[in-house]
Amino acid sequence: MSADVIVVGAGIIGSSIAYHLARAGASTLLVDRSAPAAAPGATWASAGGLRSQGRYGPERPISLAASIRWQTLSQELDANLEVALGGHLHVAESEAEFPIIEERVAADRSAGIAIESLKADELRKIVPGIAPSALMGAYTPGDGQAHPGRTARAFAAAAVRHGARAIYDSHALPLCEGGRVTGILTASGEKLSGGTVVLATGAWSIALLKDLGIDLPIRWRGLQMLLSEIAPAMLAPTVTAVGRNLSLKQSPSGQLMVGGRWFARPQAPEPHAEPIDAHVARQWSSAVGILPAMAHLRLAQSWAGAEAQSLDGSPFIGPSGLPGLYLATGFSNHGFQISPEIGRLVASDLLSGPEPLLKAFRPDRPLSAERAAAFKAETILL
Repeated sequence: MSADVIVVGAGIIGSSIAYHLARAGASTLLVDRSAPAAAPGATWASAGGLRSQGRYGPERPISLAASIRWQTLSQELDANLEVALGGHLHVAESEAEFPIIEERVAADRSAGIAIESLKADELRKIVPGIAPSALMGAYTPGDGQAHPGRTARAFAAAAVRHGARAIYDSHALPLCEGGRVTGILTASGEKLSGGTVVLATGAWSIALLKDLGIDLPIRWRGLQMLLSEIAPAMLAPTVTAVGRNLSLKQSPSGQLMVGGRWFARPQAPEPHAEPIDAHVARQWSSAVGILPAMAHLRLAQSWAGAEAQSLDGSPFIGPSGLPGLYLATGFSNHGFQISPEIGRLVASDLLSGPEPLLKAFRPDRPLSAERAAAFKAETILL
């Protein structure tokens, strides 16, 4: 079996890439160690936020294009993705934080993102139950949420409808022969040849790359999520806050989902992780601090997934330096919203020549010293 492109990894990024390649007419093979969006991958663990605001500069045009795609993506993929465009609200809780909101609004407006600056009374029209401490906010009404697992599976299924082949429940090792990657070796020992192998395996990319002699500035982290019992409707937008390690949204089921950069405890065999009880308590308390009505709700579930993070917080997308191997990994907790456009851009990059919007994410780019220093300063508190 052979293909023009073999995509390894059927999370949201790999599945989107496979779909866009197949739709463009490329012979495509999608391979995954389990099934699309399976545990404990980042897509399985994702909160599913659709946030166009507050992005790193080079991501803004990609995020803007993705926000347009999300409006009709369910129809495009012929699947219920549970898209709910209730907006995204980023709040300040002190006057000292106001400049951060103002800078975000100015930067996003300059990139063409529809964003508003809201005062305290305007915040309460969007979220009537928001805490009294919320004094100002940046609001993007076109943002919202979707179901990560459903979306990844829909991309994968649509790829197959467009002619891609899929192999699941099989480990795939990039096969290096004569100084280039020529395909993959499956768990059964079968060699499958491909013109290009795209590695979109998230946290699992680290070990695979090391086996090929590639030391990418990337790490994996276990990040945990919380889910409340079913509650009455109280939150339309997704909510984050300047001074809180928090991502908060209410799912279509009525359950409130609490995320953020809350580290989980690494478990063997890596990359696996489990929630840390002390972090669960602090994570829940942070959500109650911004939405006090949550104090009356019970925690229904907690879980942790494995996320690949680059040392400057931006993904690695492009040729790996080893001929035949292309990378799409290290999305650092914010790949879901941009996934439709990442798939399209990678397909274009592979089939039509260098894609200008991906230049800033090439694996051989110089890392931002400031961003890398801040990233390395993060520690896991156990």
